[in-house]
Amino acid sequence: MVIKMKIDFTKVVELSHDMIPGEEPFTLSARIYDVNELGERGEPHSPGTWYVAGDVAFQTHCGTHVEFPLHHVEGGMDAASFPLTSLIGEAVVLDFTDKKAGDCMSLEEFKQYEDRIQEGDIVFLHTGLDKKWRTEEWEPYPYVACDAMEWLVKEKKIIAIGTDATSLENFHVPDQPNHNLAFQNNLAIVESLTNLDKIKDERTLVFMLPLKILGIEACPCRIIAVKEGGVL
Repeated sequence: MVIKMKIDFTKVVELSHDMIPGEEPFTLSARIYDVNELGERGEPHSPGTWYVAGDVAFQTHCGTHVEFPLHHVEGGMDAASFPLTSLIGEAVVLDFTDKKAGDCMSLEEFKQYEDRIQEGDIVFLHTGLDKKWRTEEWEPYPYVACDAMEWLVKEKKIIAIGTDATSLENFHVPDQPNHNLAFQNNLAIVESLTNLDKIKDERTLVFMLPLKILGIEACPCRIIAVKEGGVL
C-alpha cells in the first residue's frame, strides 16, 4: 500500500523575516557572480548563458535566528549538534501585545496561560514588535521576569522559547540570566519572529531548521508553523 502525504499550504505560516543584505542590524552581505570566477570549480558554459554562483557572509544573530547553549555555556551544544527533537514540535503563542517598551512579562501573567502550556511545548511570545522591525522603535521591548522563565523551564518543562521582539532579557540585569537558564537546560531561544498573530489562537506544529554548521552558537533560521489540517 502506498501512503501519500500532501501539504495544504494555506495552513502553513512563515514565522521568519526576510533577510536583506545591508539593512540588517547585524552584518549580512551577499553577491552573485558568473561561475567563471570559481576557476576550476566552475563549469564551462556558452557565451551569454546565465550561470551564476554566490557568496554570503552573515553574523550568526542576523534576522530571525535560533540561539544554542554554546552562546553562554562553554562546551555547550552548537548549531550542528543541537537535536531536532528540540527544534520541531507543538507550539503555543502567548499574547503580550498589551505590553509597552520596557514592560515586564511577569510570572503571574504567564500563569494565566497555565492550561494552554503543555510539557514539551515550544512557547512563542507575541508582543507585536515584529511590525516595527527595522524601525527606530524596534527596541526597547517587553522582557520576561526571571521567575517566570524559571517556571516555564522547570515547572512547565518547555523545550524552546521565542519572541517576535529582539530579546526577552531585562538589560538592566547583567549576564542575561534568562538565556543562561535556558541554555543550562538545553533549550533553544528564538529571537525576531514574525506573523505570530496568524497562529495566536491555536496550537501548531513548528519546524525550526537552522544550518548545520559546526561550532556556531546561533544561526539565522527559516521557521514555519503548520496549522491543524495542514498535513493531508
